[in-house]
Amino acid sequence: LELSKLATRVPIPVKESPNEPSAKINILLQAYISRLKLDGFALVSDMAFIQQSAARIMRALFEISLRRGWSSLSKLTLAFANMVSYRIWRSQSPLRQFKNVPEIVARKLERKSDIEWARYADLNPSDLGELVGVPKMGRTLHKLVHQFPKLELSAHIQPITRSTLRVELNLVPDFEFDINIHGYVQLFHIIVEDVNGENI
Repeated sequence: LELSKLATRVPIPVKESPNEPSAKINILLQAYISRLKLDGFALVSDMAFIQQSAARIMRALFEISLRRGWSSLSKLTLAFANMVSYRIWRSQSPLRQFKNVPEIVARKLERKSDIEWARYADLNPSDLGELVGVPKMGRTLHKLVHQFPKLELSAHIQPITRSTLRVELNLVPDFEFDINIHGYVQLFHIIVEDVNGENI
């Protein structure tokens, strides 16, 4: 009964019966990413298992696809691993990762789908405040947008033989680093793929 109620609240409809094990995992995983509150105690132990295992399983799938050299699957599994780790859907604002962004502000940002995430860095504090309809939040949002991890990447590629290329990669951090937010290490993946985008 609790699982059936939870199934009506998850963002992606589940077609199978909630009694099916795969449907139960699907519902609990969606509830975990969506940060939904559980009504009763029956699902708490199952949710604890999801909480402990989901991120590790998604990360393992990413590692397997990376080792096999499957480019599109690697990018997809990395996106899923990040969704589970940060408990944020890809359709949601990346600013939800910061604790000091109110829910109402995050929702207003998500409704402004006509502005791409990359363009937020070009906006000044007053523009950001106007965008969410809360002028006082403009300065805070501007600071957070510029603290969001981003790299400037430039590559110089030189053919050496018919089957060998020399690649020089220059990476420059383009964000304000804060130990309280980013910790001491920031991990990035650089994926070099073939022309078709199929193989790494």
